[in-house]
Amino acid sequence: MLFKRIRSVVVFVSLVFLPVLTRAQEATPKNNKADRTSKLIQEKAGRPDIPGDLMIEFGYNWVQEHPPGIGFKTMASRTFNAYYLYDINIGESALSFHPGIGLGTEKYAFADNLTLGNGIDDLGNDQVQFVPLDSIYGQGISYKKSQINANYFDIPIEFRWRSRKYDPKRSFKITAGAKVGVLFDSKTKVKYREDGESKISKQKEGWELSKIRYGVYGKIGIGGFSVFYYYSLSDLFKKDKGPMATTMYPMTFGLSLALF
Repeated sequence: MLFKRIRSVVVFVSLVFLPVLTRAQEATPKNNKADRTSKLIQEKAGRPDIPGDLMIEFGYNWVQEHPPGIGFKTMASRTFNAYYLYDINIGESALSFHPGIGLGTEKYAFADNLTLGNGIDDLGNDQVQFVPLDSIYGQGISYKKSQINANYFDIPIEFRWRSRKYDPKRSFKITAGAKVGVLFDSKTKVKYREDGESKISKQKEGWELSKIRYGVYGKIGIGGFSVFYYYSLSDLFKKDKGPMATTMYPMTFGLSLALF
């Protein structure tokens, strides 16, 4: 299954990106008329003369193929990403290439009073499981939220088409992209009320989350504003290690904003 998904990424990159990279060999020197025109338009538009884009993204997550009876709240399951992407114009075409780096944060909020916990499977092996909150905190507790938090170092790459090559602030844009991320922090978080007092409990563990994530995304927008859709080609949990040996593939829909 993992091999098939990696192959899917390779095919996606090959079909979408390689023809564009071939045209990149025809790129002209930096100090040509086109670059001077681009700089002039940026200055008139009030855009800082800094190469690349600082992007922030806000989105909502939902999970495909989660176990029966286990649900997640979409509006409370949120994404926040912060990326820097460098601009590389592809010749005199309306296309550009944007490699980047940044941080991605994901939250998956349980619809029911559940969290992740450690247990024993039928063979006597340790296994991450979905655990009722009452079994941890006791009866009579009022729960506000329970969620899984996962944070990643991400490497995104994008190819963009712009309707106005030298006026990005007013340009209509279509973007095809992909990203790979490395998990550096994960925890569960439970917010509840006990004896009239609000409390927060966090437990930092690996929870058998996949160390590497990868997926594809698309964007459409005008200027620095875009809407995006991301589909993960990697499972949220390690193969056969997640609760109930489930496969869960996250998806995200949200807004992308270029700060400069």
